[in-house]
Amino acid sequence: MNNKLIKSVMLGAVAALTSMQSSALVIGHFDSSRELYGMDTGYISGAAQWLTDNGHTLVSTDNADATFLSSVDAFYTGLISSVSTAEISAMQNFVDVDGGFLFIQQDYDGSAWHTASSQILANWGIGNSAGTYSNDSGHYTVGTSDWITQPNLVTGFTGSAHSSINVIPQDFEVLAYDDMDRAIMGVFDAGAGRSSDVFVATDIDFWSSIGWADNRNQMLWENIWTAAAVQIEPPTVTNANAPATLGLLAMALGLVHYRRKSK
Repeated sequence: MNNKLIKSVMLGAVAALTSMQSSALVIGHFDSSRELYGMDTGYISGAAQWLTDNGHTLVSTDNADATFLSSVDAFYTGLISSVSTAEISAMQNFVDVDGGFLFIQQDYDGSAWHTASSQILANWGIGNSAGTYSNDSGHYTVGTSDWITQPNLVTGFTGSAHSSINVIPQDFEVLAYDDMDRAIMGVFDAGAGRSSDVFVATDIDFWSSIGWADNRNQMLWENIWTAAAVQIEPPTVTNANAPATLGLLAMALGLVHYRRKSK
């Protein structure tokens, strides 16, 4: 069965439950010896604090190799100056085989971070454009997926100088455009079970103090991590009086188990 359909069944069941508690994730990221801008350097301190406030655990590393990635549910790159061949391979395996959630942070092409993140994205045939674009108050979302609608309906958000996604493979879902209709946010489904998603954002200032001051950006961040958590660690039902809904969730979990066993 198609992995997207399995996800849809699971997320639909979750949304129908009147009371639930999503499992917390262990989220990896590079430490300050590797990051130029990111969680460990404090550049997106509000966004990082939101994650810990909502029960997630943040762990940092100077080497995102296979051993480290095997210990986390998700990984957020931040802006980094370089990435090794071993790390690029480990990230691909983390998504394609282990079903982890990989959040690739891009930005405009004014520094080494553009090459480093582009090298990672090449694993899945995703391309990020050269150039620097502004017009950052006109970003708008597209589609109706949970990434932009659950638990918050987000139709627009802000930033501060971005690149764009200009090579879009099959199974990549564009989630947002800028005011010149350039793709600036999206997610690629590698189809391996659990999450197995690569989420791409083309401006770190969606989450820095610049964007974090806009409540829409905060709601979008919540949506992203809620969807990832539901896919990776299905929620624990705490008060449900809907047997049919619970049956739907059980069916979704069974499909996930069948897909992983049949590989």
